[in-house]
Amino acid sequence: MSTLLYVVLTLLVAAVDSADRDAPIVTLTNIVLRVAVLLPLLFSVLGGASRYTHTLRRTLWWVMVADVLLPLFFPAGMLVFLFVHVLNARNFAQHVTLKPSPSVIVPGLLVSALGLWLYAVFLFPTMEDIFRVLVGLYLIPIALAWSLSITNALQRPSRWSVMATSGMALFCFTDLQVAMEFLTTNKIPYYGVVNALSYYSGLYLMSLASRTAPEEGETG
Repeated sequence: MSTLLYVVLTLLVAAVDSADRDAPIVTLTNIVLRVAVLLPLLFSVLGGASRYTHTLRRTLWWVMVADVLLPLFFPAGMLVFLFVHVLNARNFAQHVTLKPSPSVIVPGLLVSALGLWLYAVFLFPTMEDIFRVLVGLYLIPIALAWSLSITNALQRPSRWSVMATSGMALFCFTDLQVAMEFLTTNKIPYYGVVNALSYYSGLYLMSLASRTAPEEGETG
């Protein structure tokens, strides 16, 4: 039932995001729905007693705060999302062995290269100078969190680690969409639908991974 409720609320968010975002009633509806859609994750999907689960639960509460702030005051919402990515990086860092090895170096290089390419092609050319600097800095914790999630999947290949890193990839992808839509002249076709589906699919996969994430003292 919680999964069905999550899907329905996600589709409602997508529909509202496709409407006139400047209308006050749309903004209020958007905020209410974005709070409601996270509740099935926090109270039904998110399970287990692992370190991953404990950190992700705290992270999702901050995601909720960011979702409330974003339509009201965009810079504040993005600042909270920056903190969210720091928490994500910390969450995956506690599950990996940080030493010079292909499982650490290769994901770091690939994610950094991809991030720089996306930034240079889709964001930098039409951004204002101040946002060029801020978004460039913003990319650092995003790239770190994503690369650490890949390292986790490589070092501890399992169902939960693959789901978690897949969710992290979708979560990062939504940040690119937001930056393109609101900070550049580029526009994404059907932005409301694309953003909502990728964003909430990512959060769902990361939360679902908690059901099989290893608890303290376990391996896997």
